[in-house]
Amino acid sequence: MKKLKKPNIFYGWYIVIAGTFAMSISSGINFHGFGNLFLPLSNEFGWSRTRISTIFSLARLENGILGPIDGFLIDRFGPRAVILVGVPIMGIGYILLSQINGFLSFALVYIVGVTIGAGTLHTPIQTAVANWFNKKRGLAFGIMWSGVGIGGVIVPLYGWGIQLLGWRDTSIIIGFIVMIIGIPCGLVMRHNPYKYGQYPDGLKVTENGSDKNDSIVTHFSPKEALLSSSFWLLSLSTGLRILVTSGVGLHLVPYFVDLGIDPVTAAAFAGSVGVISIPGRFGVSTIGDYINKKYILMISMLLLSISVFFLSFVDSTSGIIIALILYSFSQGGSAVVPNALMADYFGTKNYGTIMGFRSIVVTFGVILGPIISGATFDNYGSYQLAFLGFSIINLVAFVMLFFSKSPVKISV
Repeated sequence: MKKLKKPNIFYGWYIVIAGTFAMSISSGINFHGFGNLFLPLSNEFGWSRTRISTIFSLARLENGILGPIDGFLIDRFGPRAVILVGVPIMGIGYILLSQINGFLSFALVYIVGVTIGAGTLHTPIQTAVANWFNKKRGLAFGIMWSGVGIGGVIVPLYGWGIQLLGWRDTSIIIGFIVMIIGIPCGLVMRHNPYKYGQYPDGLKVTENGSDKNDSIVTHFSPKEALLSSSFWLLSLSTGLRILVTSGVGLHLVPYFVDLGIDPVTAAAFAGSVGVISIPGRFGVSTIGDYINKKYILMISMLLLSISVFFLSFVDSTSGIIIALILYSFSQGGSAVVPNALMADYFGTKNYGTIMGFRSIVVTFGVILGPIISGATFDNYGSYQLAFLGFSIINLVAFVMLFFSKSPVKISV
């Protein structure tokens, strides 16, 4: 058994901090930042927003299909190995993106290069944090997922870079940034504390040598999780919520530009979603350590529906700011808590594989959301109908979440 040098600070917190920075580059560049490419790609190649959205969605389909494989590799080889393979692929993918000359090359580079690399960040980091924390899992997940909020700062910088240098040169710079930040973060990762003579939350063992955390945790196998109605209700609810946030979030930059805001300011508004979401990601998730996470998540989901409804009607700067604040806070809370809730429901022994299967289930949301928004704009010249529909869809997700319960393990 390898042992880490005994630090004054529990090593799990180093994993959380490294995960926070890795999440920031993944979300700020590859998810929220993608909106910065809509207008320059459309202007240079004449592609519609639906067409560009389709590539983003197909890339997520690939991610979903590979999810169980990623999960198995994480549980088998550990998150560090997976991240250290994926980050260079993502970085090289962005460098190659600068060289595309048509729709086919754009699709191949973005789907096969950028997305495969980015897909090796979220699940490995979540798995590591879930393994290193139990009682403080909500707090740890909240800090880690705040990286998505920090990534919001990258969005306007991305937009500014495109304005100053053009989207091709900016893509090259981003490729190197991904590797400079991502590789050191990957080196910090460790699979679980037991291999290094430590225990979840940094707690010591009891007098009889048993782990204080593990005695109260039930670990489900992937098969047992898939046979549970709770897995499907929670996963489908998450998929519908992702449909909403991907459909709204990916189109925020062009949405603001259509309202008369200049592209750089529009990117700043879109990026502010991530920053404003930090209190939701951190605060709501931390509260989940003391109050049933399911109820906390339900409140966040309800607020998300209300905020998207407001976004569909606002036409002034003051209205946008109010709607964005509510959207950002509720989006942050509803994005983090389901991941911690999955660990509470099914344990951490097979967390990577179970989350990999969940990625298949939720993929429909990542695929459909951006396409629905793009097609609605291309056909009606506005996002209003799409956003109204999203607010209703999220209420359906709210109902599914209500009926999900902590599963009871059965023999299979």
